[in-house]
Amino acid sequence: MLKIFTDKRTVPFWTLLRIWLGIQWLTASLGKLGNPVWTGEKAGVAITGFFKNTLTLASGSKPAVQGWYAAFIEKFALPNAKIFSYLIPIGEFAVGLGLIVGGLTTIALLGGAFMNLNFMLAGTTSTNPILYTAAILLLAAGTNARTWGVDSIIAKYLFTNKKPKDKLQATTA
Repeated sequence: MLKIFTDKRTVPFWTLLRIWLGIQWLTASLGKLGNPVWTGEKAGVAITGFFKNTLTLASGSKPAVQGWYAAFIEKFALPNAKIFSYLIPIGEFAVGLGLIVGGLTTIALLGGAFMNLNFMLAGTTSTNPILYTAAILLLAAGTNARTWGVDSIIAKYLFTNKKPKDKLQATTA
C-alpha cells in the first residue's frame, strides 16, 4: 500500500479531506431539508423531475444512462419518489454529519460513495466523480482518515477497557 495512506504524518491531510467531504454532503442536504418540493407539502416533485430526466437520458443513439438502471428508476424509484424525496436528504445529512465529526466514518463513506454512484448512474456528473473519488481515497486511508474524530474515542474505549474474565477462568484462578 502507498505510504500516503499509512503514514501517520498524513493524518491532518486525511482529516481535512474528510471534513471537507462532510461539508459538501451537509450543504447538499440542507438545501433539500425543509424545501417544500423535497420534504415539504410538495414532497416528491423535485426527485420526480430528476427521475424523469434520467429516463430521458436512457434513450437515443448514445444513452447516458444504462437500460438496467433506467428500468430500476422506472419500475421502483419513480413509483416511490416520495420516499426517495426524504431518504436522499436525510442520507446526505447523516453522511455529512458522520464525516465532519469522524463518527461511523467507514459507514458514512460507503453511504456517500453509494449515493454518488447512483447519481452518476442516473446521468448526473456535476461534482459526483470528485466526491466519489474523495470517498474512495478516504476508505483507502483507513484509520488515518478517522484518527482525529469520534471513531478514535470510541475505539479507545472499546479496545482498552479490561474485559471481565469468563466464568471458567474466574473459578480456576
